[in-house]
Amino acid sequence: MMAILYRLLTAALLAACAAGLWFDVSSLAPYGLTLLALGGLLLANDALSATYYQSGTPWPQGSSEPQPLRIGWLDYIKAAISWIDAFKRTYVVEPGLYYTGDRYDSGAPLLVTSNYRLTVFLVTRRVRTFNARLLVVDTDGINVWCAAGKGQFGNQAILAQIQRYPRSLLTQEKWLRLILPKFGLAGVDLRAMREERMRPIIGPLYARDLPAYLAAPPLRDCDDDCVVFGLRMRTFSWLPGLKQMVGYSLLLVIFFMLAQWLWGSSVPLGLLAISVFVATAYPLLFPWIPGDRFAVKGLWLGAIAAAGLGLGAAAGLVAAADLVASIPFTLATGLFFGLAYTGNSAVSNYTRVRKETAQFLVPDAALFAVSLLAFVVMELKA
Repeated sequence: MMAILYRLLTAALLAACAAGLWFDVSSLAPYGLTLLALGGLLLANDALSATYYQSGTPWPQGSSEPQPLRIGWLDYIKAAISWIDAFKRTYVVEPGLYYTGDRYDSGAPLLVTSNYRLTVFLVTRRVRTFNARLLVVDTDGINVWCAAGKGQFGNQAILAQIQRYPRSLLTQEKWLRLILPKFGLAGVDLRAMREERMRPIIGPLYARDLPAYLAAPPLRDCDDDCVVFGLRMRTFSWLPGLKQMVGYSLLLVIFFMLAQWLWGSSVPLGLLAISVFVATAYPLLFPWIPGDRFAVKGLWLGAIAAAGLGLGAAAGLVAAADLVASIPFTLATGLFFGLAYTGNSAVSNYTRVRKETAQFLVPDAALFAVSLLAFVVMELKA
């Protein structure tokens, strides 16, 4: 549905651009180049999305032989795209058994991961200097943590890949040792795995810790590993969140451009700046924003931005009349991003997300509605 909406918007933008630049429609002429840039951006994004993995795509009957795992320049590009467009299914790796090094070794450590390409890329970069194996599980292109929470990274998915290969190819011992990512334990039944003659080992939380872990046998459970939602992880989540937020704001800008064409209303381009501020400040300043809940932090950040607008109005930089619509919009944007960020962080869970969404979604929608209503009333009076 969203793909159809974006394509309709792309067509509308390019048509409006043509009307403004070549057919001298006065209300659209000042925005001709802007409309062209936005339409071209959406067109390029749609073309790129056509190369993404489609959910539920069946895999062909793969080889029962382990495949070498190498990293080339295209893998870096796909990993970067997967990071920037992290809220979509982007690129995947075919499920199966892979190995690093010059040859396959049935005695090498066997790490289990999802088939989300960015995850496989990050793990491979860390272990490629080791003689290691990777069992890539079919999680429908979702990362380990989210797939475990949705039941797609679990015993059944892991067994489905193990059973593709002869037992003698996987191990020469009685027990098959598997190194499981700790982020995936929510979906795994360790006792049931042991009943299948497997010996699961709880690996590190982060790919960056794998070299030190593999270099210090015997491999032990990483029971003491804790999630640290530090600046590095928050910075990693910044650009995907920014892209998502700016995308929503562009939809509003397009709506107001169409409104100007039809009714002569103004285009509040300042909402883009507000969205950029919130999407940047929230992850970077997360520990220092007041409040324990994500939504409350979002409200605080919105209030700080609203106070900044008030100071701007006092200094004559912002029209005082615009505050009537911009302040509720700023509060709503902060709250909206706070609710969205519950799924970006490593310090939330499904229960908490549902609870916060149930409590704050209606107030958030109400703030957006108040902002839009205030804008319409001001435009009618102008």
